[in-house]
Amino acid sequence: MIAVDEQEWIEEQPQAVPVVDRAAVLVCGGGAGGVAAAVAAARNGADVLMIERDTTLGGTGPRSFVTEYHQAFFTGGIMKEVIERLRADGGADPDLEDGHFAVPFDPEILKFVLAELVEEAGVRVLPQTWVTDAIIEDGAVRGVVVENKAGRQAVLADVVIDATGDADVAARAGAPMQEYNHPQPMVMLFQIGGVDYRHSQDRKGRTEMVKAAKAAGVLLDDVYLDNFSNFGIAPSTRAGQMGYIYGVRVLHRDPYDADELTDAEVRARQGVRAFMPFLRTVPGFEEAYLIKAAPMIGVRDSRRILGDYTLTRDDILEGLFHADDIFKRYHRLPDTLGFVRHPSDGSETTAAFRERLANAKMVTSVFGVPLGCLMPQGIENLLVAGKTVSMSYEAHSRCRQIPDCMAFGQAAGTAAALACRDGVTLREVAIDELQALLIAQGQNLADGAIDISKAKIHNMVRD
Repeated sequence: MIAVDEQEWIEEQPQAVPVVDRAAVLVCGGGAGGVAAAVAAARNGADVLMIERDTTLGGTGPRSFVTEYHQAFFTGGIMKEVIERLRADGGADPDLEDGHFAVPFDPEILKFVLAELVEEAGVRVLPQTWVTDAIIEDGAVRGVVVENKAGRQAVLADVVIDATGDADVAARAGAPMQEYNHPQPMVMLFQIGGVDYRHSQDRKGRTEMVKAAKAAGVLLDDVYLDNFSNFGIAPSTRAGQMGYIYGVRVLHRDPYDADELTDAEVRARQGVRAFMPFLRTVPGFEEAYLIKAAPMIGVRDSRRILGDYTLTRDDILEGLFHADDIFKRYHRLPDTLGFVRHPSDGSETTAAFRERLANAKMVTSVFGVPLGCLMPQGIENLLVAGKTVSMSYEAHSRCRQIPDCMAFGQAAGTAAALACRDGVTLREVAIDELQALLIAQGQNLADGAIDISKAKIHNMVRD
């Protein structure tokens, strides 16, 4: 990267950019939040165009092999529908009882499920296309500039939803952002075959084996966790003796610095390759072979907008609700100031971190997430959906999972459709009608929608 004081500049020549499409609702990004936003907007009568940089939908599921929906049981709506379709297609366990902490799924089957959802809803999709700029008029987003094989083009819309995963549209629109924090570690999962599931589930001594390999210099300390897990064990992966290994992570890399993100990708892929000989020394993995590393490194956090409302640790730990809530969320984590599950220094695997966690007071709550978290301050016609909504650093650590992103997206798409239908701004949408629609669509917003007793049955709560 060139130092700031050495930076050269060029003057770009003004150019006319062709407008290639218009939509009532334009969704930028086809990950979990983007798919939910597009489907919800289309189901509520809007003409929807979704732009996606990849060739398939799903975001971190199929692209980063994050193949478990954490606390998905406590999110309704489109998230629940996706799980039901995965189960019907063999991509998730149909016998997994409600209340389990995670729902593992097959990312390949997920691709088909999401494509079907989008097609059935009538969403138009433009893949292999990058959003490069926001079109601003009088403080409102009127569309975006994109780049693809056809060159530089413009797409206009009445409402734009930023589901890019990094708040790219909001950033280019000049939206204010939360204070920068050192990012949580990036992770590189990888798919393997040759798993003996009967023996691989015995994890005794696994941590000691990893630590011994680190001490011997076989595994690098800053690239690997002190343990590893076989992630996302769905029926189809188990039948194929496959698995997704979680154990490679890279510290101290900035997700929106191009050089650092590239370095993280390269270092993590080297880590995957070096891990395989060690993995074959672990019981149950003696015949394991590498199928492929994830197409994209997993980024846990990035920019977060400064919205009309910022969700904080107090909202979560005190179980607060708000007049404009768009979904409710179950939570159980320690009441420890500054706690994040994956600290930027990688200390989550240390004895000190585990002791601190074991001695912490655990808090169980149900809290509400308001629509204001999706609205960047000072900008009209723009909603943000996904892990980049307006949350404090600690709140983000507790409310950024894929089910959360889908709930953000469903609310954003529904609100956008109402704004287009009624010819009003997003801030003028009738919140009562929005909430009623979300409840009718299965979102867990009604009183008593989340039954914590079911979590207790399955040992999610150990009070």
